[in-house]
Amino acid sequence: MTPLRRTYNILIVEDNPGDANLIREAFRECGQSCELVFAESTGAAQQLLGEGSFDMMLSDLGLRDGETEQFIHGIRADPRLRTLPIIVVSGAPDPLPAYEAGANAFIAKTLDMDEFFLKIRALMHFWVEVAELPPARPGI
Repeated sequence: MTPLRRTYNILIVEDNPGDANLIREAFRECGQSCELVFAESTGAAQQLLGEGSFDMMLSDLGLRDGETEQFIHGIRADPRLRTLPIIVVSGAPDPLPAYEAGANAFIAKTLDMDEFFLKIRALMHFWVEVAELPPARPGI
């Protein structure tokens, strides 16, 4: 019997249309069924997080609103969202601010599309097939 294939709901916080398209293509090729929801700002992302349920969030660190680190801190302080996997995908040279904000992982943006696609495939492999995530907390 073939196991049921699950669709993963992923929030993408990215304000650069070119990078958003690259991320969309990488997830299309990642080998998993993913429903991507895009937000161009932390405010829009916060609204989406309040309205829906996501399995993971990818966020650029250098958004125009300049509030990404505070946004991630806020997610980590919210009991309903504190276990949401947060992956920062950024061209920033130093991953430390992402980790200090509470991100679970940092992926460096690259100009090499094949390399970026491999990174997204590996990311999904890890979160879907390797990591053990806590169950949803009832009543929250």
